Amino acid sequence: MKLIWFVLLFMPTLTWASGQIQEIVDPQEVLADIYDASQIKAGSKVIIVSRKIKKAIAFGTVKKIDLTVSPHMSLIQIEEIIDNSMVMVKDLVYPLDYKLMKDQKIPGFASLSIQGDDKIPAKFKELAYFGVFTSEGHTLDAHEMLLSPFQMQYGVTNDFGVKIVNALWLDGYANAGAKYRVLRNKYAKITVNSLGAYKIQSQDYIWQAGGVITLPSNAKFQSHFMVNITMDPQFTEAHATKSLNLFQDSDIRSITEYITDDWNRILYGPTYNVELQTFGGTASYMWIWTTFHTSLGIATRDFTKLSFGKDGYYYVYDFFWRF
Repeated sequence: MKLIWFVLLFMPTLTWASGQIQEIVDPQEVLADIYDASQIKAGSKVIIVSRKIKKAIAFGTVKKIDLTVSPHMSLIQIEEIIDNSMVMVKDLVYPLDYKLMKDQKIPGFASLSIQGDDKIPAKFKELAYFGVFTSEGHTLDAHEMLLSPFQMQYGVTNDFGVKIVNALWLDGYANAGAKYRVLRNKYAKITVNSLGAYKIQSQDYIWQAGGVITLPSNAKFQSHFMVNITMDPQFTEAHATKSLNLFQDSDIRSITEYITDDWNRILYGPTYNVELQTFGGTASYMWIWTTFHTSLGIATRDFTKLSFGKDGYYYVYDFFWRF
């Protein structure tokens, strides 16, 4: 009862706490009383709010929960500490919630990226598309859409999605693609993708397949390793592969993603072009609002070409909505 009056009196901007820390087991684990087992279960992500300063100080995952006692006792694994804070006994435990994240101004962390919750805005989710890299990221959530002037994606399930490339349709290529998430846990994420296009008038086809492996480095960084395999089109002068600069080359990429405190992204890394046998790369900044994303950067297919233009260094940009 005292805890309830404390929350009402001192934390009016927050929703009801679902528990509080009872014991510090070690620097990575704490024991907590859980009052609402419908909101916090084994596997749930939680935010820990300091009882004294009334700010979010850490987040973690419920490893196990004992429902045979009242209040329910849970073991929480601390995943990230915010601003070198210290978790103390009696600190409050809340379920991971968008409103709470917004009210508490939770800074961006790679390990806090959400997947599979349609109530969470795209701002707080892992990237499904790397923008200026013209590279596929991971799958959208079920019934989620990504829409840009250049492509459209739709999440059929959390693990499977479909896409079309608008630029190819405008050039007369009927096309369709698919993405499938093979693995997702805190250690690695793997998604494979494929796209086929065919132009009846010229009997020209394009086929591309690839995948991305993501390895979280720490709280702010993730490393993405990508392979894109492109079948050479039969019609080499196709508008899509020349003027639009699409599907010309197979490549291998390494992309480092840094999540800023306001959840924007810095993306950079090298690219090996298989056809040209050259090393290039790109660097860009992606601004992310609730649903709208836009990015601007610079890229090259060959680091040694010290000039601006399509054969040297050039600007790259993109924008899309995810909702």
